Amino acid sequence: MSRKKAISASDAQKLMLNQVRHRILQYIHHHGNMTVREIGNALSDIPQATLYRQIKLLYDGGLICVCGQRQVRGTLEHTYGLAAELDSTSGDEAKLSDVGAQFTLLGIAQDFADYYTDEDADADRDLYSIQSIPMMMSDEEFAGYIEQIEKLTKRYVHNAPGSDRRVRRVTLISSPA
Repeated sequence: MSRKKAISASDAQKLMLNQVRHRILQYIHHHGNMTVREIGNALSDIPQATLYRQIKLLYDGGLICVCGQRQVRGTLEHTYGLAAELDSTSGDEAKLSDVGAQFTLLGIAQDFADYYTDEDADADRDLYSIQSIPMMMSDEEFAGYIEQIEKLTKRYVHNAPGSDRRVRRVTLISSPA
């Protein structure tokens, strides 16, 4: 429907250097187009005012666009989606994926640092872990492995928030050994 402007890699990097904005982008990426209300329900630890402010920054910066709207009790509710450039793999836009990957890695490192500064941290109780397992696989075997992980992830990725559920970030990183 509408998009503010083209995205440069440096502008995207500046916008992604905020954990809340990065979480919003990840959520839209994994769940598709969403309203602010839907994002807020899923990311319930983010105060509503903060959520609206960060979504406005993402929209003004061109990382998300309005891809739908509807009238709800006298106000216009927008549905937001990722800007097309975030999924692009050519030219300057390819750098956006690199920026996102680097920020994700920095975010994971920061999460671990924050977790372990808490005096009450108990990795066993909280099921908090990191694993690095070298495996020998052909490209075909690895593609099958990833396919199985994606199927398993789809079983849980759309779970609604609940009293017994909390956000768990599961990150799969493939790198040459």
